[in-house]
Amino acid sequence: MVNISPVYDDVSWPEDEGVLGVVGVAPWATLDFCQQLYGLVQADKEWQYPRLIIDNNSKIPSRGRHLQLGERDPSPWIHATIAELAAAGATVAVVPCNTAHLLWSRWSKDAAIPVINIIDATLEHIAPQGKRVVVLGSQMLYQSRLYQDALTQQHAGIVNVAASTQQLLTHCINEIKATKSVSALSLRQLADAVSSWKQQGATHIILACTELSLLKHSAIWQEMTLIDSSEALARAALRAISFRRLRG
Repeated sequence: MVNISPVYDDVSWPEDEGVLGVVGVAPWATLDFCQQLYGLVQADKEWQYPRLIIDNNSKIPSRGRHLQLGERDPSPWIHATIAELAAAGATVAVVPCNTAHLLWSRWSKDAAIPVINIIDATLEHIAPQGKRVVVLGSQMLYQSRLYQDALTQQHAGIVNVAASTQQLLTHCINEIKATKSVSALSLRQLADAVSSWKQQGATHIILACTELSLLKHSAIWQEMTLIDSSEALARAALRAISFRRLRG
């Protein structure tokens, strides 16, 4: 790790503050995660922000294409990137991608440094008992039922996503991956889906895809409570590196 010590008396930071390594597998979602993390920080000076070491590497093989089509497994590259970040000074790592966590056991096992699980971090963000929840993510994540089964065990109701709406979500995710935005038509169709879920009694929506996190400030959610997996991961990461200067 590069040894950076304060050079002036009015510059200081805790000796136990760690360094976060970010394994970026999708460009815009990774940048959004970093912005959300820094947005949680209460700082008066730039040195009061935590240190991040980021490898935003869109060349890592696609998680979805591996799971759906049997193409190359991204796990060895994710595992190697964690090791590279650790060698550069990171003390904790994150992978801001929910679908990648379907392969969690492959790339987190024997990792060089502790890795935070985005699904665990997100589920810690909601007290599900009595809630009716919609889980929005990639097709493979939705089909895995990782979120739904965990929520059901905690006595939450699950509002299902129709196959046609899942296709729409996949289209929106792909749009964001490529352009950082979605078309007006896609937003209108997604707003219609939200209306339908609300009529079915949905109270909470989990944005279980870090691409969808870029839509969290849209008006389409119609006052339903959003649980953003990217924000949940950012909060968990700051706790893990013993960072203390948090907003609120």
